[in-house]
Amino acid sequence: MTAQLTTPANLDRIYTDPAYEPTLEEWNWLVHTAGAAYKSELAARTVFESELFGMNTYILMSMMEDYLRVPERIRTIRRHATPAELVRRALPIGTKRSFINLAAMPLHYLTGRELFVDLGENTLADGLDDQLEVLRFWREATIAMRTDGVLFNMDADPADSSHVVDDALLAEIRGHLVPADDVTKAGIRKFGARLTAYAFLENCDARTAVCDTGPYQLDDGTFLALRETCADGDGDFPWVDGIRETLPYHHFVIAHRLPGTVKMDNNVWGTAWFTPSDYQSEILETRVFCTDGGTLRPLGPAEVAEATKAIRSAHRALYQRLAETDPEQRNLYATQMYAWKLKAWARLAGCYDEIDWSITPRIARSYDKFSDPDLALRLIGGVFVPQDRDGCFRPLGGSR
Repeated sequence: MTAQLTTPANLDRIYTDPAYEPTLEEWNWLVHTAGAAYKSELAARTVFESELFGMNTYILMSMMEDYLRVPERIRTIRRHATPAELVRRALPIGTKRSFINLAAMPLHYLTGRELFVDLGENTLADGLDDQLEVLRFWREATIAMRTDGVLFNMDADPADSSHVVDDALLAEIRGHLVPADDVTKAGIRKFGARLTAYAFLENCDARTAVCDTGPYQLDDGTFLALRETCADGDGDFPWVDGIRETLPYHHFVIAHRLPGTVKMDNNVWGTAWFTPSDYQSEILETRVFCTDGGTLRPLGPAEVAEATKAIRSAHRALYQRLAETDPEQRNLYATQMYAWKLKAWARLAGCYDEIDWSITPRIARSYDKFSDPDLALRLIGGVFVPQDRDGCFRPLGGSR
């Protein structure tokens, strides 16, 4: 049965005041709200399929790894800077500290908690201090990052939207847009498709490097949609050593101005769907921006074409490398990828080298166990689409 939780009376402070400390009941309202949205999206739209990676296996391993490692990593980062300070130090778009990365942090961590409970290794009463450590970081960073006064996309205005860009940055982006004639749209569409495919492969067929925010409503009835896509330019992923160096740029934002006749819906973790689905035919203005070095730089057609060519070659090289890699090693890469969401935050905080980024030995050794497809599917299903409750996560600090 699902616990009936009342909407908190202090909802505005919970959503906007980083100095406010929610009660356990209020934290559990947030956990339930996130878990219900997570379950709804996973049941409706997500299919775990990959030619190269055993996705159910690495999802289990990485989210259990998150549960073991994330709280202490956050404590290390906090010794150097608050979440709000880190958000203010850099652009809110075009980095691996993107909204999708931030939203995934508590979702993956709490999934790890559920897995340890379902496997009989923990109880629901265990680990409350660590769990609140993670939730506090997520909440404070989200308050600092968002410009719309909510914590979840479904509560934004319009509903199912995400806003992290302020008026000044929005005006800067709009000032660099160019008319979306057929040649410009074709070039940017080709670039976007190549970049998205490469980013998914680099991230082991996960979507963590592709983040959508918007719609950003404009006075004339149109809106901006922003897609951030980041390749590894910092040396985080060893499986792209020697390949990342072939790319002229690594961090991008693609901006489109679209008419009000197009509808943009942005789910709980930051992936957009458009109606009509062929929304690119409706684009009015557009531009590709590079955010390498922490600045927003518009790219011209020749630079976009150069990047498209380089990304195509990098994609081929990486696919060949991964195809020739032992499946267990590929799975370790994928586990690392999902468990390293805090790397970009630690780099910005200046404490990257203080953190042990290795995978916990017991998690690394669990490949044989979790590569059993029946066990993996049963565990995934029990957490992501539980039959006995309307959300993925059970309350913190108790036995229910």
